[in-house]
Amino acid sequence: MDAWLFENPWPLALALAAVAAVAFWRALTGGGRRAFAVGGAALAVSATALLVGRLVVTPGEEARAVVLALVDRAVAADADGAMALFTGGAVFNYARPENPGLPIGEIRRALDSLERRNRIDANRVTRLEARTESTDTGVVELSCSTEIVGGMGAVPTSWVIRVRLRDGRWRIDRLTFESLYGKAPSPRAFW
Repeated sequence: MDAWLFENPWPLALALAAVAAVAFWRALTGGGRRAFAVGGAALAVSATALLVGRLVVTPGEEARAVVLALVDRAVAADADGAMALFTGGAVFNYARPENPGLPIGEIRRALDSLERRNRIDANRVTRLEARTESTDTGVVELSCSTEIVGGMGAVPTSWVIRVRLRDGRWRIDRLTFESLYGKAPSPRAFW
């Protein structure tokens, strides 16, 4: 229900609007009051779906907002601001979320490298897919095309980022560096 109503109500709303359009057309071409009533009901439910989708914020949507804030702070080389988006026990994984996680100090080192060696010149988000895992957890799959100052062109990366509600705030507790140039990254990728 989260994916089809709360996070993306458009497919459902458009399908119901199409049903309403067909019913209204039938009502106008001799279908009578019943077709008109069906069209009105379908249109009302379509509008309700859009309203509910707008009003209900899911864990996936919360995670998406946190990840976009992380991207903005990384591009600005704001390591302290980026670190504020992580839990104190956050882990950093390479290649897959199931791989052993490195402590939060590794996340800090990677973010600090954005202030010096890996300063971002330009960044474009190429994929941003958020989903709800549970009532307090959202997961975002992120891909970027990033140019580093003094680099040799765009660097494609992909990430899996888990965001959880902790102490009333949505914060990242797992950052997985999934791929670099389409391959599993080395733990030495930032240095």
